[in-house]
Amino acid sequence: MDTDSKDTIEFLKEREAKLGHPLRFRTYSTWFAKLGGEKREWGVFLYSDGITMVYEDFDREPTFLGIPIKRKNKEEYIKLEASFPVKDIKDISLVPRTAAEASFKMAKDLSKSAGSFSKLLRRTVSKITLEDGTIYFMELMDHKGFIKLIKEFQKEAK
Repeated sequence: MDTDSKDTIEFLKEREAKLGHPLRFRTYSTWFAKLGGEKREWGVFLYSDGITMVYEDFDREPTFLGIPIKRKNKEEYIKLEASFPVKDIKDISLVPRTAAEASFKMAKDLSKSAGSFSKLLRRTVSKITLEDGTIYFMELMDHKGFIKLIKEFQKEAK
């Protein structure tokens, strides 16, 4: 995200106002799925004030090699935006993306932690499990950094 543009700064200020606190974390998940819920192939913006984790997507025009293309039968865009308390995160693990996709399709968690071999040769996603059993799959840039940050936020909340 270009943090120097006026639009970006305004966008981030709006998100801080919505949360009532400064943003302490923001990233982009290039693939997203909520077990029994929504899936976004093009990803979601993920951000937090250390208390609440928020994810949202944006309407996106399809492109081919960076050139916009028109769809004949464009589906109506429905914005995805939701949140959950950081304190409710029970576990974060790394799983193969194929297992996350299968879990989403079956609406049942079929995933197992990725082994060393999977981590090297397969695409992996972060599996975020909440205390109430809700499961999110997110393809994050820095899985280990995300875990470290969540632990810090949860420690501060105690």
